[in-house]
Amino acid sequence: MNFEGISDTLDANELAGYFRQFFEIYESKPKNIIALKDLYELAYRQWDTYEPLKDDLSKKTADYLISAIQFNSYDIMDTILSIVENLSLKSVFEYIIHHKENIHNPSVRFLVDEAESDYADTIDDPFECIV
Repeated sequence: MNFEGISDTLDANELAGYFRQFFEIYESKPKNIIALKDLYELAYRQWDTYEPLKDDLSKKTADYLISAIQFNSYDIMDTILSIVENLSLKSVFEYIIHHKENIHNPSVRFLVDEAESDYADTIDDPFECIV
């Protein structure tokens, strides 16, 4: 399933159904860039609701992302960091920062350092900078 085509104007409850559908489709499949891009589409729309992801889905998403991390893949880490920012997944953000010594790809290391600099202070509330 491609989640890119879903409406940009869904409310948080409608999106919760799509997150559940994502996990039904992808939970038992390899965690790759295709799956992560679908998850990004949902995360982007969730951010637009100005509501946090439901707790059960937030935990499930965090667990999924941590298991999908490939510290030396720029595309995967860029997508994961975007999802983390949009969903305010502090546990995943802290996991990445705590393990950044495992990053040997300079481009990925720069990406993670930049993310840490840009939103380490606002990861708890992604809407803080919107005034």
